[in-house]
Amino acid sequence: MRVIQRVFASLRYHWRYALLFGTLAVLFLVSGLSTLIVQDIQSHALSLFEQRMDIIDRTTKTLTRWPILRKLLHVRQGIVSDTQLLYNCLFGGFIVLVLVLIILTLIQRKHEFSIYQLAGKGTADISLQFALENLILFMIAFFGITILLLAIQGWYLNGLVEINQTWFTEKLPADLKKLATTGTSQPWQNFNQLFQHQFTTFNGHLLLFDQGSRNPNGLADYDRNLWTIFWQGGGMIFLTSYLSASFYNWHISRQARATIK
Repeated sequence: MRVIQRVFASLRYHWRYALLFGTLAVLFLVSGLSTLIVQDIQSHALSLFEQRMDIIDRTTKTLTRWPILRKLLHVRQGIVSDTQLLYNCLFGGFIVLVLVLIILTLIQRKHEFSIYQLAGKGTADISLQFALENLILFMIAFFGITILLLAIQGWYLNGLVEINQTWFTEKLPADLKKLATTGTSQPWQNFNQLFQHQFTTFNGHLLLFDQGSRNPNGLADYDRNLWTIFWQGGGMIFLTSYLSASFYNWHISRQARATIK
């Protein structure tokens, strides 16, 4: 209980650090969550495309006959891969920035940690307090952002759908972009031969360009992404903070013993 009291007292005292850390956490949470949701939207579109291809391809071997379908498959797979890479870069960048911020504040709080040690606090206790400070800041940022996004979830999710659509359109090769803007051209007439003597719930345009929008009821539809970013971010912050503080406090105590000798 005393550890928790010291944690909140320390956060009040080091409010500038708390504000900077919280801002960094908010930026990561918004960008990381948005990236994961866009990936989820495009993964759903890819799954829908593959299911429809499977319906047609059972008898016609469509992918081998129509190069545009192979191109489209690669575009969708590429976006899913790119969003995962983007999230990994965001997460890696967040780790680096958090580590830099932790190192700077540990150096700044050297005198404070030395006093804790003189008062009989062990390295584990001091490190746990520092790790809990950062974890609580991350949790406050997480729940604050979650509440805010829930309040504007309609605008937020519609914006991500638009971002996904724009990304998908920009990734299309020239021939597919041209096909997307025309509905009665000769390529369409040729392509629609796929649907001869077949009963499907989709046409050529839906097969190629349907993004499979699920019209989500709200952010709750993406709760898996929320908890993924919470556990990954929170776990990383706690471990990084605890290990960094442990090493630094060990270094301080070693310096103190060397001075006494």
